[in-house]
Amino acid sequence: MKTLFTLLMVCFGATAFGQVSFSILEPASIAGGYNFTSNGDGTDWGLPNLLDPNDAILDTCVIAEDGTPGLNAQGIPLSYEACGPIVNNIAGKIAVCYRYDGSSSNVCWFAEKILNCQNAGAIGVIMINREDALIDVPGVNGGPQCTIPFAFISSSDGALLRARLEAGDDVIAFLGNKQGLYTDDAGLKAESSLAPIIASTASLIAQDDTEFGFDVGASIYNFGSANQNNVSLTATVNGPGGTWTETSGPYSIAPGDTLDVVTGGTHNIPAFSFPTYPNGRYTLTYEVDLGATDSSDFDNTLTYDFVISDDVISYSSIDTLTGIPTPSANFRAANSASFQSCQHFRDPNASRLGAQGMYFSAVTGFDSGITLDGEEIPITLYQWDDQFTDLNDPNLDFANLNAVAFGFYYYPSDLQGETVYAAFDTPVQLQDNQRYLACVQINNADVFLGHDTRIDYTSSIGVYLQPQTPNQSDNGFFALGFGEDLSPAIGLRVMDAAFLDLNEADPKSGSVYPNPANDVLIVKPGTNEAAQVQITDMSGRIVMTSEVMADGSSLDISLLKAGAYTVTIFNETQENEVFKVIVQ
Repeated sequence: MKTLFTLLMVCFGATAFGQVSFSILEPASIAGGYNFTSNGDGTDWGLPNLLDPNDAILDTCVIAEDGTPGLNAQGIPLSYEACGPIVNNIAGKIAVCYRYDGSSSNVCWFAEKILNCQNAGAIGVIMINREDALIDVPGVNGGPQCTIPFAFISSSDGALLRARLEAGDDVIAFLGNKQGLYTDDAGLKAESSLAPIIASTASLIAQDDTEFGFDVGASIYNFGSANQNNVSLTATVNGPGGTWTETSGPYSIAPGDTLDVVTGGTHNIPAFSFPTYPNGRYTLTYEVDLGATDSSDFDNTLTYDFVISDDVISYSSIDTLTGIPTPSANFRAANSASFQSCQHFRDPNASRLGAQGMYFSAVTGFDSGITLDGEEIPITLYQWDDQFTDLNDPNLDFANLNAVAFGFYYYPSDLQGETVYAAFDTPVQLQDNQRYLACVQINNADVFLGHDTRIDYTSSIGVYLQPQTPNQSDNGFFALGFGEDLSPAIGLRVMDAAFLDLNEADPKSGSVYPNPANDVLIVKPGTNEAAQVQITDMSGRIVMTSEVMADGSSLDISLLKAGAYTVTIFNETQENEVFKVIVQ
């Protein structure tokens, strides 16, 4: 098994200073920072990047309309695509428009949209993608003439923005680098703050402060032009367990400088814990205080939620109503026949838990012409037996993954983007301090798995140096998956191990391995005689028959498609034996 991973050498203060940001300031219901790409991520733009604070914009957003009638393929007014001259008043405002829908005749390049808005007097553009993802936008067909800033955001974030604009709300946005724009201005960044160690954990392994808690901290940025001599950071956790709060400071920070306040650091703030953890949602809040009026305070506060759950373990944001992972974007590895998205789990009290199955979501490509109806998605729980200490250990590998539970989900209908649950064929008791990988696999190039862009674990992984959400493509495993700020929206469902049936019948005398298998499957009867073997897919169709020798035989399964299969050994002198196998 190939192994590809990135050595992680992240510490507080290592993030590039003056990073461009896109934030909505008002209304409060959608306020906050958003993921985006901009002029500096593509090529051939008249404004090559947004690093100069003088290029920053802060103003009211207005949807730019070109008057085209009808709706596009995503149900958005074609007029919002801004492919023609703008017919409404957007002068002095930040224009909002949509990317081409991929199928209508109303087609134009990104730069043409931005130039149309620029010619109508817009000071900047927010362009919304037709898909729930980001791309680096090229300046083809007009980019060099575009001299205003733009932000390119995902369809889900764009839907939030459009809903408020269509409701008549005043939406105020900021785009750019605000370093030095104000005299007194400090702030925080998500990638330079410690998120909760996990988004959801099981109450059975979080019973008191010896079992659950985490370091806190953030880098404080002085974006202003003046020295600040009375800066403090407060961390607060509110939830069913009560209220915990700690303040560190005051500190002095020079203009353009940062100060790292972190548990165990030079500028210390105590770690968080509660004596007990009643089930429910908790909120971690960071707040920076200048000790004076901050001229641009929209980035003075950061919040993270985490959940103490009956049965869900996940690094993804958890829905407030359903209590299960919820996606905000969809991804898969490009040019890869199969793709596995995984989450790592290890706990000193894991034996209290039984693993039942997994939550996940999927969508098909908008222009694929297919649905999810009938799609088969395998899930596997691996025991990760490679021995390593952390992400910087050269022994980190994925060569010793042993499946201990597996199952599959058959889509009964086209449940695009909905979180579904797949059970393992047999629940399995977990072991203390054992590493596991819980993985969801797709084998269709037109299917994408749900991911979460709302929690940035960059600094957390840099401190703990433990893998969280590896993934696997045809090129091998990647220990950091798609990055520290992009987690799969998957979750491991667990139960109290005391309720597992640990008095199962005697194990089968035959064996089938490895499991999962790639090109070769070894089948060994449990008797001292040859036997017939039959392999069927999950629809019951026979895909292979063979005779195996008494001491076992190797079967060539290289022509079988990836998926779940049933292997039956027909014995003459004892009961037939049935095995479930995943083919990768």
